[in-house]
Amino acid sequence: FYPSANRDERAFEDPYSFDISRSPNYHQAFGHGAHFCLGANLARWELRATLRALIPLLPRLELVGDPTRFGMLHLGILQHQRLRLRAT
Repeated sequence: FYPSANRDERAFEDPYSFDISRSPNYHQAFGHGAHFCLGANLARWELRATLRALIPLLPRLELVGDPTRFGMLHLGILQHQRLRLRAT
């Protein structure tokens, strides 16, 4: 169960806090060993490209309404979240 694996107190000090500098970081987001995600490298590149495009806009983004989540998955993934870009 991936959500609990990434919050294992035996593997992570303070497992429920977000720490981008955590080292070592043995997270299980892409699986492990024979079950390692074949698309992991593509996902990392897509995330880099997305963040490079969004970071300059973050100060101007506002959430609009509540998010819609995929209800049948154990990962708590957002399906839809409306945003508004404020004028400069």
